[in-house]
Amino acid sequence: MGLLSIFGKGIGAMIDEAKTPQSFKMRERFENYVRECLFVNNYYDVLERTYNYKINQEHSQSLLKPDFKFRDRLTNKEFYVKAKFRTGAFNDKVVWCNDKQLVSYLDYNKEKPVFLILGMGDNPEYPEFLSLMPLTQVRHTGLFLSEAEKFEIHLDKPVSSKILWAR
Repeated sequence: MGLLSIFGKGIGAMIDEAKTPQSFKMRERFENYVRECLFVNNYYDVLERTYNYKINQEHSQSLLKPDFKFRDRLTNKEFYVKAKFRTGAFNDKVVWCNDKQLVSYLDYNKEKPVFLILGMGDNPEYPEFLSLMPLTQVRHTGLFLSEAEKFEIHLDKPVSSKILWAR
């Protein structure tokens, strides 16, 4: 591979980065936090993960899937996680998905349990609040903060199998 080819790939990567919306960058950063700090390799195997922004543009169906499919190493149970990060709420309510996405997530929940991990704060890599809820407890596109608080979990601490299945 020649120097011009390497340079061209670098330019292409910079263009892709510039075209990626800020909201998607925040989403990816929060998903990485979820994987690296909460659903860690010691406890969970990643069976599936959603694509990056460029691939999502080409395969819009992936936007209707939860972000992760995990296997709990202790129980061998498989489950899905939908990660959502928000910088704030409106009238004490967070809209975490649209109607079409909710229907899709509820369909996935018939196959395997789906959990919503909601992070809030200024930085998706360092959330100030975390909540982990079974989708059966959410069931609407909008979520009142008082409901999310009932399922609050510790920041930067891996989610144990005991905590996950006690929900």
